[in-house]
Amino acid sequence: MNQKFLIIIFLTPFLFLGCLRTYYPAIYQSSAAPMIFETNNFTKESAAFSGADFTISKGGYENESLQLLKGAYLIANTHDYVNTNTKLFGYFGNYTVSGIEKYDYTNHFSAVPKYNGSKNFFGAGGEFGVNLNFKISSVKFGVGLTGGLATEFGEYTSFRKAASKEGLIESKVEPLFFTFSVFPILAYEISDMMVVSAQMNVGFPGFISPSIAFNNDNSVYWVSWLPDLDNSGDILGHRISAGFMVEINKIIF
Repeated sequence: MNQKFLIIIFLTPFLFLGCLRTYYPAIYQSSAAPMIFETNNFTKESAAFSGADFTISKGGYENESLQLLKGAYLIANTHDYVNTNTKLFGYFGNYTVSGIEKYDYTNHFSAVPKYNGSKNFFGAGGEFGVNLNFKISSVKFGVGLTGGLATEFGEYTSFRKAASKEGLIESKVEPLFFTFSVFPILAYEISDMMVVSAQMNVGFPGFISPSIAFNNDNSVYWVSWLPDLDNSGDILGHRISAGFMVEINKIIF
């Protein structure tokens, strides 16, 4: 009995190897934006949009949180069966890290957390998206994908580099990283100038990003909401994002 007990004590530290927290670029904690297309797709059309979205997320671990604001410039091409989006974007925000047990000992009586706390970040990137769609009466449905490259800097990136080097977390920091998602889309054309659509992106950013978009005369408003499975009563869920896109020639200066 004593021998078994000693074996368990000896092996216990090895059971937790490879179980470090993993931290990704901050934008991965935001939601993937929906595909933008003209309300009437009987003709080939192209339009430039400008917009922004804001994300509030609980982050990857307990007591962590993220706030992210993103601006974007997008060119949407709408054809009979193929829609494409080409987008440039920039973003900034804060990620609050919690639960990293590493301290700086400033004197003999107190210590301060070395990595916990609010970390700023900012980044930029570009994406290309395409979806194949079919239309039956006023209903349009299809599938698509997006892919792109982005870069990110700031205190959150510095934290990921330093804490990973110390072996406290898992995080691979590269100058560029990929964004990629696949999605089904379903849209209903209320009129020639008004469309409501639903989309479910799976990939990065967002991991899972269910969204609903309302396109009214080339002004698009959308919201993405991911529920919190640990707290079903939380109306904000694990993550909520809201955004808008406006066709540039519709903007009144």
